[in-house]
Amino acid sequence: MATRLEFTLRFELISGLHTTGDRAELWTDRALTLDWHEGKNPIVPATTIKGWLRENSEQVLRTIGQQVCDGSQPSSICGSCLVCRVFGHPKGKSPLIFFDGGFTEPLIDTRTNVSLSRRRRTAYEERLFTAEVAWGETLEVEGVGFFPNPQEAKEAAALLWLSAKAGFALGASRSRGLGWLRFKEFEFKCDGKVVGEEELQAMVNAWRGERDEK
Repeated sequence: MATRLEFTLRFELISGLHTTGDRAELWTDRALTLDWHEGKNPIVPATTIKGWLRENSEQVLRTIGQQVCDGSQPSSICGSCLVCRVFGHPKGKSPLIFFDGGFTEPLIDTRTNVSLSRRRRTAYEERLFTAEVAWGETLEVEGVGFFPNPQEAKEAAALLWLSAKAGFALGASRSRGLGWLRFKEFEFKCDGKVVGEEELQAMVNAWRGERDEK
């Protein structure tokens, strides 16, 4: 019988956040992604959250000496490292299911920007554009996962926890100061039993120990 992992990650927003949606908005060049059932509240798509956490996990695991593949290069994905086992790979589906992230007391604002030339490091003339920005006190991310045993479920929880702590900006225009956030709190349950910070930290310490033994 599969082990069920439930998780909630909460982040405090430091700046507004933008994820471009497929909708058109009058006088706005880049409209936000909104919830699909009511079309009123801004969301962060589950795919964006999953990709961001995967990217963070690759970076932070390398810093503690774990061998992981490069998810940005499909040809180099191994399918067997910890990141692949948790987040999936082309030949294997991820055991995790992410839901769209939502904001507490969401607000939508419009921000005007100018297009920049990265090569010349100057602004293009007459290249103004507008983008919707989502604000809220907290961004909440939820999901579930199904694993062969409790050990693998707790490994996934530890990796999610570590990845969430490592990230500092999410969404589009991060280099312009959008999407900055701070990890606030978490909840993990493995078959209904709470997995606390001490247990998660012990798992991370074990990964560090593997590096020291090499």
